Amino acid sequence: MAEFSGPFDGSPIATQSQWSGMAKRWGLDGVHALSESSNLLKVTASGTTTVAVAPGRASVNGFYYHNSSTKNLPVPPNTGGTARTDLVILRADPITAKQVTAVYKAGGASAPSLTQDDEGIYEVPLAQCTVAAGSSVVTAVSVLDRRWLTDRGALPSVPGARRPSIRNQLLVEGGKLFVGDGAGWRWLGSSGVEDSAYTPVWTAGTTTINWGSGSQNIGRYQAVGNRVDVTIQLIPSGNPPGYPDPIMVSLPPGLPATGQLRSLFQWNFTSNNGEGSATGVGYVATTESVTRISRLRYPATTSGGGPDAYNLLTNTPFNIRTDDVLTIDGSYWLA
Repeated sequence: MAEFSGPFDGSPIATQSQWSGMAKRWGLDGVHALSESSNLLKVTASGTTTVAVAPGRASVNGFYYHNSSTKNLPVPPNTGGTARTDLVILRADPITAKQVTAVYKAGGASAPSLTQDDEGIYEVPLAQCTVAAGSSVVTAVSVLDRRWLTDRGALPSVPGARRPSIRNQLLVEGGKLFVGDGAGWRWLGSSGVEDSAYTPVWTAGTTTINWGSGSQNIGRYQAVGNRVDVTIQLIPSGNPPGYPDPIMVSLPPGLPATGQLRSLFQWNFTSNNGEGSATGVGYVATTESVTRISRLRYPATTSGGGPDAYNLLTNTPFNIRTDDVLTIDGSYWLA
């Protein structure tokens, strides 16, 4: 196949096939409408032998269609003994008719298939109609909306200068995605960090804890907007000393927690050395560091019988060593 590119001086878009091949890559086929509640090119019936196609615009395989006034299509009589399922379609015919037209397409026990030849007849649906046996009448309740809707893509926006809200329109501004509801722009999501892994750093005070050269020390995280989800799992292959300072562990690199509040995490410990298990809560001590979980606390009872919570240490209340499992899971807000 010979190469073609254009339009250039001396290499214009000279055929309808070239135009269609180019234009259909600008957007998807369908009715140009901003909402499913729009009546553009919507098909209706009122118990007569015709159905009505409302005004509207559409794209069909790269060709433009505009219906400027209501178009009535005759319903072929159903001479069979059972109900018939039909379609109202837009048909692009670059071979014979050289145009896009609204067409009533009769089916059978099921709706007729759409013809979609990239270089020939190409059809997209508008509605499905049911015609009773021995009838040529379509009632209002016998019409199902089957329009494919299409429109412009996401709009870029300058912060502080948004255009008025457009229903079902996407808008991108400063790495954030919004959708319009006609009254305002509703936040959908923000750019962040995809699912990633890191190696947590464990410390007790200023001392780095060595859990053993063969330990499984895994951190998984992802960030959406200003929210980070993180899971840390440790399975030691050694037995570190009994440090007097609380166990601390680093958060994902480059994603410090906000200093405005104490972010909370759940943790679970299971001993595979016969010492039982426990659960508790971890938190970011913002006065110490916003780049690590500074405390892993577990509930206990004081000597006087009252409730209290204590810090998890390398040897208290468990001697954390080979094959034990410590898991931390939670979310926090970014600084």
